[in-house]
Amino acid sequence: MEYNVDFLVAGLIFLSLILYHYASQSRMADANNRIFRGFIVIGLLDLLMELVSILLLAEENPAAGQMTKLILTLLYVLQIVLPYGAYLYIRTMRSRIRFITEGIVSVVMIPSLVMLALVIGNYWTGILFSVENGVYVSGPMRLLMYVHALFYLGVVAVESVIYHRELGRRKLAVIAEFLILMTVCLVIQLCCARVPLTGFGIALGITVFFCTVNNPKEYLDNLTGVLDLRCFEELVQGMLERRKQFHLITVDMFYLRRVNMIYGNRMGNRILVEVAQKLMEISPECQVFRIKGNRFAVLTYSLTEYEEVRMQLQEYFSKDFHLDGEIIAFPVTICGIKDGARLSETDTMLQYMEYLTALPGARDETFLIQDDEKVMRGFRRSMEVEAYLKTAIQEDLFHVYYQPVYSIDQGEFVTLEALSRLSHPKLGALSPEVFISIAEKNGEIAQVGCLQFQRVCRFLKRHPELMERIQNVKFNLSPAELMTPGHCEWLLETIRTFELPYSWFQFEITETVATEYSENLYHAVRVFQKAGIGLCLDDFGSGYANLNTVLKLPFSAIKLDRSLLTGMRDDEKSALFYRNIVSALKNMGYQVISEGVELKSEMELLAGWGVNMIQGYYFSRPVCEADILKLILGDQDNKDNKEHNNDQKCKS
Repeated sequence: MEYNVDFLVAGLIFLSLILYHYASQSRMADANNRIFRGFIVIGLLDLLMELVSILLLAEENPAAGQMTKLILTLLYVLQIVLPYGAYLYIRTMRSRIRFITEGIVSVVMIPSLVMLALVIGNYWTGILFSVENGVYVSGPMRLLMYVHALFYLGVVAVESVIYHRELGRRKLAVIAEFLILMTVCLVIQLCCARVPLTGFGIALGITVFFCTVNNPKEYLDNLTGVLDLRCFEELVQGMLERRKQFHLITVDMFYLRRVNMIYGNRMGNRILVEVAQKLMEISPECQVFRIKGNRFAVLTYSLTEYEEVRMQLQEYFSKDFHLDGEIIAFPVTICGIKDGARLSETDTMLQYMEYLTALPGARDETFLIQDDEKVMRGFRRSMEVEAYLKTAIQEDLFHVYYQPVYSIDQGEFVTLEALSRLSHPKLGALSPEVFISIAEKNGEIAQVGCLQFQRVCRFLKRHPELMERIQNVKFNLSPAELMTPGHCEWLLETIRTFELPYSWFQFEITETVATEYSENLYHAVRVFQKAGIGLCLDDFGSGYANLNTVLKLPFSAIKLDRSLLTGMRDDEKSALFYRNIVSALKNMGYQVISEGVELKSEMELLAGWGVNMIQGYYFSRPVCEADILKLILGDQDNKDNKEHNNDQKCKS
C-alpha cells in the first residue's frame, strides 16, 4: 500500500514551530500548561513514529521486519496515550479542578490501561497488527484503536456539556472545534488507511489550542512582556486550593508617578521595561508578574530562592537609574510574603499586598517590609474594619467632630474644620487615616462624604447662632468626590435643601488633588466660585506640588502641613524656609493657617512670623457637636444642643 505522508510532514512542521514558540515565551507554570506542553511533545513523537514506520513499510524489506514491528508498537503506545492526555488537558481548562485527586480520572484511565496491555502483548500475539516480510497486516482487533480514541472524544464531549458554565462559551467553542477535527480525521483514516490523518488532526487541534486558550501572549503584559494580573490570579488561586507552598516578593514603584510628571510617560515606560527585564534576569527560575501599573510580583517556590531574589532586589534598587544622560533616583517598596498558602483566596492576597505597600507611608528611599504575625494581625484588623465600613455606610454610623481654628489677632476661634469619626463595636474608635484610606481604596469615600456633609448641614441648620461667631465651616473633598460627575452640583443642592447660605462653607482640597486632578478640579472651582463658596488648599508642603499650578486656582486660604514644622525650633534653615513661605503667601493675599501646632513655643514662633490663624492640639483637639457648641457659644447653647442630639454623645 502506498501512503500519503504529506499530512504527517505538515503536522511535524506545525508542532515543531508551536513547541519552539511555546518554550521560548513566558506562561503560567500550572497543570494546564504542563500537560499542554506534554501534549505537544507526545504529538510530535506520534507523528515522527508514524512517518518512520511508513517509510520502513514502503521498503517492504523483510530484514527490517522486527525494527518496523518495534516502531509500530511504540506508535500504538503513543496513540493510546494521546487520547487520554487530551482528556486530562481539557479537564484542566476548568477553573476549579483538582483533576489528580478526583476518582473519575482513575476510572476513565481503565480503557487506556487495557489497551496498553493489548498493544504490548500484540508484539507476540498479533491481535492488533503484524509485520510479515516487511508488509503491514491488520489484526482481528485493529478497530479497537479507533474505538478507544472515539471513546475519549465522547467522554470529553459529555464532560464539556456538563461543565459548560465553568468552561465558558469561548473554551467550549474551542473544545467543540477540536472534537470535530479529530472525529473527521479518524473517520477519514478509518475509511481510507492510505491517508494517515489522525496525527495531522492532533497537530491541527494543538494549533487551535495554541492560538486561543493556550496562547502565551494572552497572559502577557503588552508593555513589559511579563505575565499579567489575570495569569497571577489564576495561578495563585490554583496553588491556594492545592495548598502548595509558595512565597511572594512585590516591588511597588511608588516613584513612577513623579517620574512621569517630571520626565514624561515615555521615560516612565522605559523604567518599567528595564525593571521587568531585571526581575526576569534576577529570578530566571521564578515567575514575574505585572499586577498593577506600578507594581510587580515575583513568585518563588522555595525560601532559598525567596531570600536570594529579595537581596538582589534590594541591591538593585539602592542605586540610581541612568537613562538618556539623566540620573534618576528611583526608590521602591519591596514587600515579602512568606508561605502564601496561609491566605485562602487570591483577592485576599492582593488586598494583603496593598496593605503591606501602604505601611511605610511617604519615604524617599527603598524600603523593605516583610510580613510576620504582627503584620498579619494588623491586616486582619484592617479587613474587619473594611467589612464594618460597609455596614457603617448603610446605617450611617459615622460621627462628625469639629476642630476649631484660632485667630491670634482676635483672640478667639474663627472657623471650624469638620472631621469624620467612626467607632467599631469591638475595636473602639478607629483612626480616620485607616477607615478613610480603606473607603478611598474601595470607592466608598464619596458615599461617606455625602453622609457627613448632610450631618454638617443638619447641625448648622439647628444652630444658626454658631455662624454668628465664626466665619465658616471647612469641609474636606476627596479626589473621588471631585471625580464623580455631578457631585459638586449635589453639594450645592444639599445646601439649598437645608436653606443655608453658601458663605457658611469653605471646601478644602488637598495639594495632591490640586496638582493631579486639574481638569475635574477646574470644573468644581467654577461651580463653587459661581455659588460664592470659598476654597482652602489643605496639606500645603506635604507632597511634590507644582506651585504654579496650585497658585493659579482661586484659593482664599492655604493650610501649611504639619510636616513643615518638623525641626523648626532647632534647625535655622527649616525655620527660615517656613517663615519665607508664610511671608510669600501673605504677600500674595492668601489667608495662612498653620496646622498641627501642639506646643506653646511653636505657637509663639509662628505668631512672631505673622501667622494669625492656628489649628492644632495646643488650642483644641477635634471635639463632638456638644463640646464645640460649648467651646464656641457657652453652656446655654449646649443645653439646647442636647435636646436635639441625644445620639451625638462625645467619645472619650
